[in-house]
Amino acid sequence: MTRGYARLKALVVDWVLVSLFLLMVEFLVISFSGRRGPTGLLVSPEETLDLLHYAWIGIAALVLTLGWQLARGERGMSPGWSAVFGEEGDEAIPWTHTLRGWFTALLIELTFLTGWLITEVQLVTFLTQFNKATDIVRGLVNPSGEVLHQGLVLLVQTIFLAFMATAFAIPVAFALSFFAARNLTRGSGLARLMYTVVRALMNITRSVEPLVWALIFISWVGIGPFAGVLALWVHSVAALVKLYSEQIESIDHGPVEAITATGASTLQVLRYGVVPQVIPPFLSFTIYRWDINVRMSTIIGFVGGGGIGYILKPRVDLGQWGEVGTLVILIAITVWAMDIISAKIRERIV
Repeated sequence: MTRGYARLKALVVDWVLVSLFLLMVEFLVISFSGRRGPTGLLVSPEETLDLLHYAWIGIAALVLTLGWQLARGERGMSPGWSAVFGEEGDEAIPWTHTLRGWFTALLIELTFLTGWLITEVQLVTFLTQFNKATDIVRGLVNPSGEVLHQGLVLLVQTIFLAFMATAFAIPVAFALSFFAARNLTRGSGLARLMYTVVRALMNITRSVEPLVWALIFISWVGIGPFAGVLALWVHSVAALVKLYSEQIESIDHGPVEAITATGASTLQVLRYGVVPQVIPPFLSFTIYRWDINVRMSTIIGFVGGGGIGYILKPRVDLGQWGEVGTLVILIAITVWAMDIISAKIRERIV
């Protein structure tokens, strides 16, 4: 990394942080002044669309950032400068004596307060209006046996739904993980391109919730457990590629270099130098993913993706809390058992 590029990177980091700081300050001022409009951020929807307003905030943040970096010798380094170039002597100074320390503390406080207001936290209502939930709690602690048989049948479907999604995801994720590992894709421009493409696709795929994927596949293959399998499969591939590739990036490169020195091909290097090191953690990650899929498959059923969630959702809508309690107990027992079993298996693998 050249010095000029490093300076630019530090400037961008500081500019983003200062811009966020100014935006949150503006939001809090508007909120406490009682002038917050329907958008929640500014006075009116028209102002929300005023890009010039945000441009001025960005310019102000840039000026403050440049001033901070120029005066860093007297006021302490900025967060971006510290992240890129290191502490350079600031590590011995208490954070209360640096502008960076106070800025970071204020940024954290502003973030928490802004989040509190945006999410409309109402602790008083939560602690004083419990009587509104008594019917639900009474039903949950008094489960009904009418739905027990159907719940057990669909619970088995839920477990296998998660299992099939995980099983289908393993070979795809295993193959893609080698292209998504930075340490294995430095050899050529094509390899780096593959790394960028695979990482980008997996990040996009993982950012879409399984519930959304379930809606997509339900319109594709129809309502039923297969749509749920496909939804969890897509999300599992993206999640496992991330876990697998990060494990590959942390391998010991000694065996890889030794095998490469013998004139082995790329596939032989992967087979004898990389795979033996990653198989145990890969198995551990896979079992953990199956555990996650069992939990996710319950929600997938809410939109018609099969499993026990398919009969849980209508009972919640109808307020049949006794039957909901039965289904919740079945799900809780299954998740608890899966957690114990997967933990035992991971202990033996590791």
